[in-house]
Amino acid sequence: MLLIVIVGYHAITMDWANLFVSLQAVFVSFLPNLLFVYFRIYTPMLLRIGIVLFMFLTLILGEMKGFYDTYVWWDMLLHGIAGIGFTLIGFILLVIFFRQSGRTITAILTSFLAFSFTMVFAVLWEIYEFLIDIFFSTDSPMQPSNTDTMSDLIITLVGAAFFCLGGYRYLMWKEKGIIGSVIDEGKTRNKIEHEIRPSSRN
Repeated sequence: MLLIVIVGYHAITMDWANLFVSLQAVFVSFLPNLLFVYFRIYTPMLLRIGIVLFMFLTLILGEMKGFYDTYVWWDMLLHGIAGIGFTLIGFILLVIFFRQSGRTITAILTSFLAFSFTMVFAVLWEIYEFLIDIFFSTDSPMQPSNTDTMSDLIITLVGAAFFCLGGYRYLMWKEKGIIGSVIDEGKTRNKIEHEIRPSSRN
């Protein structure tokens, strides 16, 4: 609701740059709803809350309120969170895909594919920032140098690897915790049975 109010405010004041940023936040925040309406894919509640919170932290506080300039660690923190969040999404999508296709997949391959899913999005995001800076001459504080770009990718990699470790332990030994609970909710609400083999053999 707050994001929608912010969109209305920037539309009324004709602040087109911040309107564009806030519209991105609203669109991404509503993606779980669109996935459910059009594809009947349920997104776990904790992940939905995380998406909205992340959009607020990165686009509203980070971009519009200048947190990227004020706090040097802000960008690294959000890329680490993004690495974890996208890897979780990757896990859920992989489970759904292999369940619907009637195939099985090993725990190690699931973790690797979820990790790759996250890193692809990380690279696409850096390209997106680069193109926005070029075509709109924004000189975004999020994208000042090649060093910053590589730092972002490395932090995302660490976040993705951390989640993959937790996801792998869950698939192998059914260790719950936050990671296992969120994956379980996604599997239960999407009516997914256990189709991932804990062993990498066969």
